[in-house]
Amino acid sequence: MDWTMVGALGEAAGAVAVVASLLYVGRQVRQNNSIARAEAYREVTMGWARLLHLWADDRPAANALMQSGAGTRLADLPEDVQNSFLLRISATFRVFETIYQQVTEGILDSEALDMLWGHSATTTPMFRDAWVRLRDSYSPRFTAFVEGRFGFMRPSADAASEPGASRGESG
Repeated sequence: MDWTMVGALGEAAGAVAVVASLLYVGRQVRQNNSIARAEAYREVTMGWARLLHLWADDRPAANALMQSGAGTRLADLPEDVQNSFLLRISATFRVFETIYQQVTEGILDSEALDMLWGHSATTTPMFRDAWVRLRDSYSPRFTAFVEGRFGFMRPSADAASEPGASRGESG
């Protein structure tokens, strides 16, 4: 065996080692992506659990949420209950915005958007009233997404002039 043959065998062994290294790195990247995705889902779940505790600890806001299913309007509630409800629903929207952002970045699957709520809660007048008051607190992309997903129309000039409808007064 001459040195040319030894060199060729060395190159072949090196190529095999490179391929094996690339396969290993690819496996590690997939595994890390799976772990990151699981962590993102866990964080969303924990955030949602914290929100549920906030709602449960605030009886007036929780009652308002239950009343929303019966068609109660935000304006029908006493002001302190409106404020409490708006704070809680604002936090809920923020969690939803975080999920939306993670979906658009490919961290979570689009099904994650249904984890928070489906369409039933969003059809209530109180939910829509709250959205009109709070919508300017969120990114334009998220606002467009919510309004498209739930069939919301942009607020009318009358709704936009209501107290609390401007960016500076929303939660």
